[in-house]
Amino acid sequence: MSEKMQRTDDDPFDDVDAGTVTVRLWSRRPVCGPRATVIDRLTELRAAGVLDDVEIQTWPEAIAVSEHSVHSDVLDTVERYETWASERGLSLRPPFETRTSSLLVGGSKEVLRTPMLVAAAYEGDELVGVYPCTDGTSDWSITDFLDALEGGLTELPHESPA
Repeated sequence: MSEKMQRTDDDPFDDVDAGTVTVRLWSRRPVCGPRATVIDRLTELRAAGVLDDVEIQTWPEAIAVSEHSVHSDVLDTVERYETWASERGLSLRPPFETRTSSLLVGGSKEVLRTPMLVAAAYEGDELVGVYPCTDGTSDWSITDFLDALEGGLTELPHESPA
């Protein structure tokens, strides 16, 4: 994280340079229960000036993996997130899973099963975090990410020494 993201113990929201951090939250429908709780927490962080913006996107439970998918933009986004994770020795699987799905009329197709929630953090245009993620030993959830934002973030949870 940049030095702009560092905070002091006096007021955890003082040193954040508003306008630099955006969170894109991906959710399956319906957006209720624990998903709504995450949205509420993000909205509070936005209102407090910790986040510049919060974008909420929905995606289907499963997406056919093909060149002519209606959800090609989602597949491209997932690929960018997985590339980001791989470059840092992290993984987003699970909760993303690719499965073979049988069709009712015979045959099968590969589908990407999407998680209930994924939060992607950006500083400006740069992707700096995707949650949940794992390094194979430690796991970092969206809750870990939100707790870090609320508790005086000096670095993202996946950047913290284990």
